[in-house]
Amino acid sequence: MSETIELNEADFDVKVLQEKRPVLIDFWSPSCGPCRLLVPTLNALATANANVAVIAKVNVITNASLAAKLGVASLPALLIFKNGQVVSRLYGVQKQSKLQELIDAYL
Repeated sequence: MSETIELNEADFDVKVLQEKRPVLIDFWSPSCGPCRLLVPTLNALATANANVAVIAKVNVITNASLAAKLGVASLPALLIFKNGQVVSRLYGVQKQSKLQELIDAYL
């Protein structure tokens, strides 16, 4: 079983911008209730897509400048990267099926 990976400002370029697979990133905060609701969904997506996509999380409290750089203004924010570029952006709690459709679109 795979789980989401934690990203920070130091490893973002290597683990996201240089990654060839799609990367779904959840920008979250420990004090955000809706963010906590997404945890099981993201873990399920990580397991289902272990070999084809990266599912990651960025804590906006400890990585505020990264969140600001990417224009994250509300939480939870879900950004999908492909070939180092943001290709999709969603806000709020999302269904697993909708997130899977987006991942599949960028495989």
